[in-house]
Amino acid sequence: MKTSKEKNISKYLLLLLGGFMILVPLVSTLFGSFKTTPDIMNNFFRFPNPATLENFRRLLADGIGHYFWNSAIITIIAVVAVTAIIPMAAYSLARKMTRGKAYGLMYLFLILGIFVPFQVIMIPITVMMSKIGLANMWGLILLYLTYAVPQTLFLYVGFIKLNVPISLDEAAEIDGASHFTTYFKIVFPMLKPMHATTIILNALWFWNDFMLPLLILNRESNMWTLPLFQYNYTGQYFNDYGPSFASYTVGIVTITLVYLAFQRSIIAGMSNGAVK
Repeated sequence: MKTSKEKNISKYLLLLLGGFMILVPLVSTLFGSFKTTPDIMNNFFRFPNPATLENFRRLLADGIGHYFWNSAIITIIAVVAVTAIIPMAAYSLARKMTRGKAYGLMYLFLILGIFVPFQVIMIPITVMMSKIGLANMWGLILLYLTYAVPQTLFLYVGFIKLNVPISLDEAAEIDGASHFTTYFKIVFPMLKPMHATTIILNALWFWNDFMLPLLILNRESNMWTLPLFQYNYTGQYFNDYGPSFASYTVGIVTITLVYLAFQRSIIAGMSNGAVK
């Protein structure tokens, strides 16, 4: 049996190892974005000396702003749609699941999507979106909203059951409030921890996703998202690492700032929403 001291040592060693495996590639990418390619090749891990902004100037000249804007539009609209629509469905199901089996079955049907591998449906989805004329940014947003339903609905339903007592609905009904008034003025504001959790989880996914944009948007380069641009840009400058590292840094820094803005609420929202 290990003593508590030995367990603590093992825990800290694992944390150090995990931190090392995460931070070394991340810091190396950040350093590489401020180096010339020969400097990267000569000493990959060295601090940039001298630092240069030429890689970022080349990115701007090659139009990274357009693809950054595409990703931003898709991510923002998709996140707003998820946060506006799915909580309403979760509130309705959470309140009515105990009144009949139909609501419970509907809930189970909706969250079963968690267990469906994307590889199974990616070809039918691609063909379907092309046939109905939605192989564009709006079609991608619709797909993100659809695929966000299982996990996001699961979290919201659990959170509402635990943290939004039905007595609030009853009190509001006695005061003459309609269901819409009760939801928008009482329930929705109480879901702030879960809003923060689902916003950051879905924003991380939408912003960094590569496969869905590749399948839906790859026909026209002007519709590319930032990950698609990075993929093609790396291929274009296969032997010139500086601009590639700079493009990765742009994506990393942007979503990291979003994460830092919401990270205080993530743990509370996850622990409250995932446990019934």
